[in-house]
Amino acid sequence: MPDQPDDITRLRKASYALEDLPETIVFPQRAGDEPREPLPVVDATVDEIAFAIVEAERESTAAYRRADALKRLYKLAREAGCIGADRAAAVAMTKEGQ
Repeated sequence: MPDQPDDITRLRKASYALEDLPETIVFPQRAGDEPREPLPVVDATVDEIAFAIVEAERESTAAYRRADALKRLYKLAREAGCIGADRAAAVAMTKEGQ
């Protein structure tokens, strides 16, 4: 039989909205829980997808906060007159000590 696309490939091709569907999903970890291996998305139940959404949103929020903090540091440095080769953190620490 010629090469057949796997389930995840067929899902991704089924709809433009599914193009970025991950191969596997991860779940939020609570203190004391046994770590779980990533689960192939094609084997996930609706409830497991819901838990994976919670974890993906947590990761997204963390990434947004990191990006926002970097933007603030950049803005602080530029407002202090820094140019491209200057160290931005040094300016922020100087302002903190004022």
